[in-house]
Amino acid sequence: MRALPIAALTFLVVSAPSLLAQDSPLPKGFEATPLLKSGETASGKKLQYPQTDAPEIVSVTATIEPGGQTALHQHPVPVFVYILEGELTVKAEGGEARTYKAGEAFLEDVDHWHQGFNNTQQTGKILVVFMGEEGKPTTIAKQ
Repeated sequence: MRALPIAALTFLVVSAPSLLAQDSPLPKGFEATPLLKSGETASGKKLQYPQTDAPEIVSVTATIEPGGQTALHQHPVPVFVYILEGELTVKAEGGEARTYKAGEAFLEDVDHWHQGFNNTQQTGKILVVFMGEEGKPTTIAKQ
């Protein structure tokens, strides 16, 4: 009985890239909603993966209280962000502020200073996925 759900999940995981690329039907009982498909960061910079023999993906969820903010920081690796709840305003050095709402996703700039703000009265929650290298930092705070 467990083999069917595992087989279906395996099909979904293996076929997910092609599902985003075309309108393919999913197996009965499955639904997929594309979150993001892009080769560029939120400010239009080309996405580049680190060249490494020790790739590592790190994912975290984070909450930002009303009126809260992140430290001024940058990422030496590509970063995918998905807004789970609330809103997040991101201000990148030299750029305009961008506001993302629940259900929206974006790619962070690599090696570019930026800061996130929750300018609302609701707690914000985000999923962050770092595509980096084992043993190397994913985030660098400005001193």
